[in-house]
Amino acid sequence: MKLFAELKRRNVIRMAGLYLVAAWLVVQVAGTLLPMFHAPPWIARSVVILLVVGFLPALVISWIFELTPEGLKRESDLIEERRAAPGMRRFSDRNPDQRPPQNDNKLLDRWIIVILSTALAFFAIERLLRAPTAAPTARPPVTLAGPAVHAGDLVAVLPFRNRSKLVEDAYFAEGVHDDLLTQLSKVSGFKVISRTSMMRYLDSKQSIPEIARELGAAVVLEGAVQRAGDRVRITVQLIDGSSDVHLWAETYDRALTTSTMFSIQADIARVVADAMKVVLSPAETTALRTGPTSNIQAYDAFLQGKLLAALDRATPERFSSALAHFERAIALDPKFAEAHARKARIQLASYWFAYADATQREAARVSVARARELADAIETKMAEAYFHYWGELDYARAEATLQQILERAPDYAEAWYARALVARRDGRFDDSINALKRSLANDPANSDTLLELRNTLATVGRRRESVALEPRLKKLGLEVASHGAEDAFNAGKVDAAWTALDGPNDFYATLPFRIALASGKADRIAEALSEKYWPQRLREFPDYPEVHALATAEAQLVLGQTAQARASLLAIQKRLQAREVPYPGRWSSSGSYFYYPCDLPGMLADLEGVRAAERDYRENTPRDVWAEGGVRASLAVAYARAGDQEAALDHLEALTRMFGPVTFTSIGISPGLASLHQHPRFLALAEGHKTWQARESVPAVR
Repeated sequence: MKLFAELKRRNVIRMAGLYLVAAWLVVQVAGTLLPMFHAPPWIARSVVILLVVGFLPALVISWIFELTPEGLKRESDLIEERRAAPGMRRFSDRNPDQRPPQNDNKLLDRWIIVILSTALAFFAIERLLRAPTAAPTARPPVTLAGPAVHAGDLVAVLPFRNRSKLVEDAYFAEGVHDDLLTQLSKVSGFKVISRTSMMRYLDSKQSIPEIARELGAAVVLEGAVQRAGDRVRITVQLIDGSSDVHLWAETYDRALTTSTMFSIQADIARVVADAMKVVLSPAETTALRTGPTSNIQAYDAFLQGKLLAALDRATPERFSSALAHFERAIALDPKFAEAHARKARIQLASYWFAYADATQREAARVSVARARELADAIETKMAEAYFHYWGELDYARAEATLQQILERAPDYAEAWYARALVARRDGRFDDSINALKRSLANDPANSDTLLELRNTLATVGRRRESVALEPRLKKLGLEVASHGAEDAFNAGKVDAAWTALDGPNDFYATLPFRIALASGKADRIAEALSEKYWPQRLREFPDYPEVHALATAEAQLVLGQTAQARASLLAIQKRLQAREVPYPGRWSSSGSYFYYPCDLPGMLADLEGVRAAERDYRENTPRDVWAEGGVRASLAVAYARAGDQEAALDHLEALTRMFGPVTFTSIGISPGLASLHQHPRFLALAEGHKTWQARESVPAVR
């Protein structure tokens, strides 16, 4: 107690409190001002270390000296002065070191009041600046503790966890994650692994280094989102992928506004940029921070629409709902350029996948024009590129537009993916394969891109390279029955394909029927035409209203039920002739999954009808080399059924020249070509196929 009293008498305790408050104030001011002058991080660390080291000396000084109006004086000198002062002797007789209350420590009290007031003012100002609509406080650059990371290394953003009490808020966490990925991927110098790749790590038990090693990522960002009414809390942390060292973490507890969401995105982008040694341009920083809309309800609808529009989960219902969400976003904010662009893309996708007719293509033209009026952004350019590709089959303009995107963001994986599809339609298969590989280099676990690469390699006969991708596909968990059935069917393994079927196929509605038809087994064909494999919702499409009826008639023809088949075909012909446009889908790429204008006359043995259909194709159809394979195969079958074997073989030989001997794999199992099996030209194609098989044979992948 005597020691405590002495510490109190000598103002040591007051000095300790004063020092701690002053030190806190210095650290806060340094943390705010140093980043503004781009000071290196060691300066801030040095300030903290000096303050810690100086604490003990400050206490020692306060024991020895005392602050007086005349400055610092030794405690022993002050005692002598007090003894000599008038009126002090009666106290000195009792205790020479004791002193009555004096005004000597009033100066110290004033300093304490001044510093506390300054600290409180700074705290209040800081809270005001960090209000919900304000941008996050700048921080010093992130420095990796592990191996050196460079611009161009991959960035992985794990799916954000939903911490909201309401399960229905899960879409919001997913949407925030998706939008952050989209925005980061547009930054020049960032290679951000896509959402398609990252969603497989949702609820993963793997460690960060294991995930980083699988993806080849240098840094991993993980986070969680909690929404409660008009508030949102987002927690994020950046982790070194090799060492599992946490480089940076932050919790954003803000009002739920667009300004909040976009400023958080900008802050995260800056931290990732620091870690990757990438310099954000002023335009990129501004775009990230301002965002595409100031209406939070419009942004919410936009996020929902983007999730529903994902092509890897496409259904007519999801596309229709996505379109409704984009329209709601636009109604809330008519100047929301990204919503117009995404609306255009879902309209085009609905047309391309035959979920809607050509009116959606024309509607997309309007949406693209409006997006272009509002913003010359990457989202607008992507919508333009897809309109030139899906809407017009104008590969040159689509390629030029994608090139403009890649000049802004050279590692934008989605643009490389689209560029690959455009090149493939244009018949530039090597360019397509290279672009798919470039997309995978930036997005290594994207199952869609990997599947497209595998399918492209297989279609042009590069079987060894195609099979070499199987382990990567299996590692991604893509042993899905529908993929297995299609793969086996394309390889000519009909029984294996039938065994691999597991219900309807939303992407390829006729697949079970095609497999069953190739088997020639009546029970399989009946099952494939039933609700089990071909539900009512997939039996008619706007551009292909007779797809199920035509398949039923073809089944009757293949099974030898000639009279029933002819009656069915004539009924279909009558219905088509009654339509204003008999073949809305005409020769589009989707036709290979449904039917072409040559199929019906071929099954009716109407040779002139088949020839008229071929003339229409040659004269009125834009160039589409990738789809031409399906057209030529259908023309070959139609001519064979109509009795012109030479014309049928002309198309089969052209097909082989385009894609290689691999095409005979499907030709050999087509029941519509049975009449050609003994023809010398057909046998020559079969022999070429055997030679190719020997050259490309590889051990089976287990």
